[in-house]
Amino acid sequence: MSAHARIDAIDFWRGFALLTIFADHMPYSALAHVTHRNFGLSDAAEGFVFLSGMSAALAYGPRFLDGRIGAGLRAVGRRVLTLYGVQIVLSLLALGIVMLVALMVDDDVMEDEDRLVLSNPGRGVLAILGLAHQIDYSNILPLYIVLLFAAPGLIMLARLDERLMLTASAAVYLLARACSLNIFAWQLLFTIGLFVGLRLKAATHFKSTAPFNGGLFAMCLAVLLLSAFIVTNGFGLVPGLWDGVRGNLDDDKRVLGIARLVHFLALAYVVHYSGLTQLGRRAAIFAPLCLIGRHSLPVFATGSILCTIGLAVMDEDWPSMPYSLIVLAGGLVIHYLVASYLSTRPESQRNRTVIDRPAGGFLGAGIALGAARASPPTILSSRRSAHTDGFT
Repeated sequence: MSAHARIDAIDFWRGFALLTIFADHMPYSALAHVTHRNFGLSDAAEGFVFLSGMSAALAYGPRFLDGRIGAGLRAVGRRVLTLYGVQIVLSLLALGIVMLVALMVDDDVMEDEDRLVLSNPGRGVLAILGLAHQIDYSNILPLYIVLLFAAPGLIMLARLDERLMLTASAAVYLLARACSLNIFAWQLLFTIGLFVGLRLKAATHFKSTAPFNGGLFAMCLAVLLLSAFIVTNGFGLVPGLWDGVRGNLDDDKRVLGIARLVHFLALAYVVHYSGLTQLGRRAAIFAPLCLIGRHSLPVFATGSILCTIGLAVMDEDWPSMPYSLIVLAGGLVIHYLVASYLSTRPESQRNRTVIDRPAGGFLGAGIALGAARASPPTILSSRRSAHTDGFT
């Protein structure tokens, strides 16, 4: 296997998450009504953070686990600087787009926060540089910067004991919930992704993926069916069910509510053992989604700018079907074209070798902590991965 091998299932689901995020946030998106957030308590954001944790483990874990701490810190630092630079560029571009549309078309497109930035440019620039001013569709980057900062410490805890890493993360989650520190609540899902990625990567430090447990699979499937029943108002048979139940559920996205977390973990376990990834591998869409997921940072930036343009231009007077569907389809095609162009660059050719991981292969790894551990699968080795992190 090449030293630059990739796990294509990660790229596939990351590409799926990116397109789902775009479809959910693009104004007047027809697909926003059929994405999986309409049938459960979690959405693509949970999947993306989880996959980012997995990718960070694959990219940086070996350095820290092998004692090359300096090299690991330098690699993480370079990536953080890249993410920070992209965030600043996105913020400035988005502000420029809103200003242009406000001057040429409609002043109402400018939000109060944008007006505050422009009313005092000095303070506004400092707010952007300090990540205090964030556009609606790229605020996941500041979150990921914070999570990536924490990754070295978390991996070092895992080097001592993987349970120590998870326990520390859970404690931070509870503290963040108690103190309303929203951004630190999401680190729990990132840490779970780290845990899964580390178990996939290393054959000595971590043993294996969690073996199949029929009872756990049935419980996860029941969670998904019950969630779908509630969110869809009993599949349309019980009007008002969701509104009546929601107040009793801890599903606040800002603080990664327990209900959202449980739903996502159940979804991950079912996806893993249902063979959905293997089924998707037979579809024509598999390769394009892998390509999009492989170049996630520039693709995500593209989607953020497209959503900002859509928000500024597409108002209540925007014509409905089929125009909205045409715009949405065009945006999805642009995502693919950006990834396709980037894949032609010489440095991209080195990352083409993939690990063909059957039956989903990774999503359920390590979720069942109490399950007995088996020998590590031979299809995954401890050799260096081409994954860089959640935003390649």
